[in-house]
Amino acid sequence: MKPNIIFFLIDGLRAEQVYGNNRTCKTPNIDSLIQNGMYSEQAVSSVDGTIVSLNTIFNLNFQVGNSARNKKIVLNENNLIDILKKKGYHIYGTLPNFASFNSLLEHFENENNNDRIENSDLSTGDLIDPVAAQFLGQKIEGSHSEYERYRATLPTGLAKEIIQLLESKEKQEPYFCYFHIFDLHPLREGRMPIGIEDFDNEKFGSSLYERTVSSIDFWLGKIFEHIDKNDVIILTADHGERIPHGGMREVDFQPKLEHAVDFGKKILPKSAHKIGGQFLYDIRKSVGKRKLNKSNKKLTNYQKRSRDPYFTLSLFDELIRVPLLFVGNSIKPRIITKQVRHVDISPTIYELLDIPLDRKISGKSLISLDDESSQEENPNYLHTMPYHKLSPSDMVGLRTSKHKYFRAARDPKEDVNLYDLKNDPCENDNIAETNKELVTQFEKKILQLEKDNLPEYEEKISEKELQRISNELKRLGYM
Repeated sequence: MKPNIIFFLIDGLRAEQVYGNNRTCKTPNIDSLIQNGMYSEQAVSSVDGTIVSLNTIFNLNFQVGNSARNKKIVLNENNLIDILKKKGYHIYGTLPNFASFNSLLEHFENENNNDRIENSDLSTGDLIDPVAAQFLGQKIEGSHSEYERYRATLPTGLAKEIIQLLESKEKQEPYFCYFHIFDLHPLREGRMPIGIEDFDNEKFGSSLYERTVSSIDFWLGKIFEHIDKNDVIILTADHGERIPHGGMREVDFQPKLEHAVDFGKKILPKSAHKIGGQFLYDIRKSVGKRKLNKSNKKLTNYQKRSRDPYFTLSLFDELIRVPLLFVGNSIKPRIITKQVRHVDISPTIYELLDIPLDRKISGKSLISLDDESSQEENPNYLHTMPYHKLSPSDMVGLRTSKHKYFRAARDPKEDVNLYDLKNDPCENDNIAETNKELVTQFEKKILQLEKDNLPEYEEKISEKELQRISNELKRLGYM
């Protein structure tokens, strides 16, 4: 009997929040799974964003070249979903009805209820500074995250939907369920997550991020009650996240200027309100920057960058270290200490299901890591998520359990970074200048990996689809 597979992807979940001693969140349900499953304590994503991360997982290969800039899920020939369907698996799942997810959504056999709030064209103008918006008399965005509007977080309806799907008599076995959980994403949008009020105190974490993780674990516990012990559970994240030092983001250092707004609107003619709004916005930015620099003086580089805007491109470990857990169906409980990668997830599923691999892939099955000391560690290719346009902040790199190397994506001599992960796990000290031979070695490996993983397929996207994706990204704060 083929086992059912339930795949939980928790968007933006950092690895150290579910494993280790340096955490204040409460995750008894995930802790129990780790004790009974195969957990990788050094699992890493290849990217700091969602779409390219999913393309890496489902296509079994690193995303290089144009593939690293995909703005939507692209499922190449012989991807994980196609292979599972050929082996008799039925595909179910939950995702918001966004254009960037369409290639995966079209495989779900259940009715996709995440468009039930409204399935509008999602057209929107550029998001502007709240003070400028108030000055112009424009409506400021509401308290709901875009994902909460689509009930894609556990407290707003996703947990209920998942349980209903797991309990449905209409489901056919064997099945593969993909559940994408967006509970942490409102924090990226600068919003308080809805439905975590019972967890918003120090008992469940020292930061809002950790308290949200505690809430996620609570709801997962309710869901786990409806999963059979013979099913395979996979739990991971697409990328990590920043947790602002002292709970203060860069934007929190900017003054609100409410009185200045009210006064300006009274004395300035309406025709000057736009200029007035921009003027106050510039003041906020300038004052905020001075306050931030003063507050950052005694902080480490790790602490300083924790206050960067959420959508700042980054290949530091806080953005790419993720949990990775396999449990159920006689999987041997153990902790894997070697570095493992997103590209290793699908090969592991293949081995669990005795599916032969007849093509070249980037990943390796984790089931075969019985004697870790005899296994050569595989490096992880890194690339930042793409902005809408090419950016000097685009980075490419390579990670092993000992070192991390990355540099500008289009110039190997720009923004060169090298870190000793064993002695400097928070990546505070760039040692590239004093280790040029090691930099050269990493550079050669990057070039070889890119050559070996050149995409066979190009992303096909119409102007209309591109516009819809762009509008969605604006609403979510990416642009």
